[in-house]
Amino acid sequence: MDDPTTDRSYYRHVVDEQVRFSDTDALGHVNNVAVAALVESGRVAFAMDLLTHAGARETSDAVAGLVLVRLEIDFRAELRYPAKLTVASRLVALGRTSLTVATGVFEGRRCAATARGVLVVVGTDGPRPIPADVRAALEQELP
Repeated sequence: MDDPTTDRSYYRHVVDEQVRFSDTDALGHVNNVAVAALVESGRVAFAMDLLTHAGARETSDAVAGLVLVRLEIDFRAELRYPAKLTVASRLVALGRTSLTVATGVFEGRRCAATARGVLVVVGTDGPRPIPADVRAALEQELP
């Protein structure tokens, strides 16, 4: 069975990125840390859009209240400088205090990396349940 996360059409949210020269090693290969930063860029843009549409009062505060607690990245193809990329994301799971976001990094149609990040809603006193109104909106985003 093919992995749906390697197909651009699986995702609901996209941002355009490009490989920076500083993302590369001496041979022009994009390094693993740069791929993690691309995934982060897509995930944060996705979270901001998602929370805005879910009715979060202060989106920037809500995103700041999301803490990444787990990140898995599968490096699927080499990236080189220069390259124009699409970083695509979608919500794939919802817990009591957490949400899981899948992200793909694409150069054209080619999938260069996929990732899964688990974000936890936190306050000054630790993890917090996702508010009911936000949860209802987020549930509509699930596959």
